[in-house]
Amino acid sequence: MESEQILDSLISKGEEFLYVEWDSAYSYLKKADSLARELEEDNKLGKIANLFGTLYYVEGDYVKSIQYYSDASEIFNRTQDESGLGYALNGRGLIYLSQNQLERAIEIFNRCIEISKKLGDTYGIGKNYFNRSIGESDLGQYEKAHQSINLALEYLKDHQERVIYTMTLNRAGKIYFDEGKLNESESYYKKVLEYPGQLSNWANAFAYSGLAEVEMAKGNVRKSIELAKIAEDYVYKTRGFWDKGRVSNILMTAYEEIGNYESALKHAKLYKAYSDSLYNENKNAEISHLQLLVADADNQNLLQEKELAESSAKSNKKFTIILTIALIGLIIGFILYGRVIKQKEKINQDLLEKQKEVQIQNEKLGAINEEKNKLFSILSHDLKAPINSIKQLLELEEKGLLDEDEQKTARKLLIKQVSDTDEMLRKLLRWSHAQLDGIITNRTPTDLSAIVREQVSQLDYQIISKNIKIDYSSIFEDVQILVDPQQLRIILQNCLQNSIKFSNPDSQIKLWNSVNETDGFINLHIQDEGIGISESKMEEISSQVVRVKSTEGTQKEKGTGLGLLLVRQFMEKNQGLLVIHSKPNEGTEIILSFEKINIPVGKLES
Repeated sequence: MESEQILDSLISKGEEFLYVEWDSAYSYLKKADSLARELEEDNKLGKIANLFGTLYYVEGDYVKSIQYYSDASEIFNRTQDESGLGYALNGRGLIYLSQNQLERAIEIFNRCIEISKKLGDTYGIGKNYFNRSIGESDLGQYEKAHQSINLALEYLKDHQERVIYTMTLNRAGKIYFDEGKLNESESYYKKVLEYPGQLSNWANAFAYSGLAEVEMAKGNVRKSIELAKIAEDYVYKTRGFWDKGRVSNILMTAYEEIGNYESALKHAKLYKAYSDSLYNENKNAEISHLQLLVADADNQNLLQEKELAESSAKSNKKFTIILTIALIGLIIGFILYGRVIKQKEKINQDLLEKQKEVQIQNEKLGAINEEKNKLFSILSHDLKAPINSIKQLLELEEKGLLDEDEQKTARKLLIKQVSDTDEMLRKLLRWSHAQLDGIITNRTPTDLSAIVREQVSQLDYQIISKNIKIDYSSIFEDVQILVDPQQLRIILQNCLQNSIKFSNPDSQIKLWNSVNETDGFINLHIQDEGIGISESKMEEISSQVVRVKSTEGTQKEKGTGLGLLLVRQFMEKNQGLLVIHSKPNEGTEIILSFEKINIPVGKLES
């Protein structure tokens, strides 16, 4: 009994700090999770999983968020707890919002509203209307958004002590601001700051950021900076990338307006860093969303199994009735019994055949989804670096941070980068079109040195931005290897981008060939002078066959951890070998080994 009271107290504390202090909420929920597992309290474990889902959603880690919401759904499906299922379903709606699938999110919130109304949960109803207003506002449906936010406030009037109430007032202010109604927006933000209870860091940060946006829109730049600085103090006590990015964007715009370009550049970099982080997380969340579709199919299977069980139960009930009748009339009973047995066998046989058909279809769907997921990952991963380079060049020119000569150089780089990206996109699209039924490796005679030169030429901006020299003068000319050309491009692109990412500015990356005397394979060496890889990270890389956690580059470059996985898989598909030598602060050497063939260059197909 005492342990259950402690568990309830830990869950309550975790929920209390959910939007107030991330680390405290995490600590309470982690302890609660351990105790709930000891006590084997399934419903409490489900509630904790839901709260973890919300906690990671607030932080912007949508991948972990959907994982916890899925865990909660599994538990509450098993325990048939509609309240817990409604909470987890609401979490899925939030993930759809993060993916900009607004209509789908609104559909889910409408389902959540019906569940909460059925349960008589006024707090849940208010929260669902609040979430629905976000999707409607982002769609530009301001009249509907106002109706939803007003309904949320009505249902939450008896829950004003909870964080969701001030969140709803803040959201009302944001809707009015997006609509261009500055006075109404300002009024709601001030209501938040005049709230008589304890305000969370998140509520203060959102309200002061909102007021700063209003003052900026009114032309009161210095007042906007003053309010944004207050918001900044609060927002760094939270772990929300979206809120940090919002404040950085306000300060970047305001400082640029008053001519303080040094401060503007500082906040521009912060805004870009937070935006990049959210972008990467969102990309991972999109991939997780495809997995969620498969999970939904699994839930349909569970539903079919439930229907089968109910059908079997009904048949057994009929069978019992028939046996009772058979006691009255033995002859009639035997006849009816025989008929029921035959009918039951036929029904079960039909159901088993349908179940096998569904299982085969699901297996095919799973295999196709897996290949499509990998294909989409390759396309998005390979296009990300050149698009980011183009974006950075445009941002520098737009902010006036380049002199006339630098602008000319930047334009030449931009034209080349766009041309290279266009060519790479055409090749990727041609290749991906051929892979729609699954990724196929077509090894053909390929000129290694030509593709090395091609890939290096597409990295001009990254090389110049870090003042890095790539020396490939020692590459063998006229060397033909047996490999899939497009997969080789993906391998080289990821290896070179990683070398640049972890190289120090003003350093060198060297490429050269060697011959493996044992089997005649051609080795391609890529050696950088960067920060190297720790022993623990090397163990992780060598022991895992899935994506490893990404590490920041020497200039805080972000990654997804997908590149190394693609290199390893494509090397295996091309019957090649991948070896990595590295030590911290001593650089990294990647060795790619390919099968050599002897065919004149003129006969090679590009």
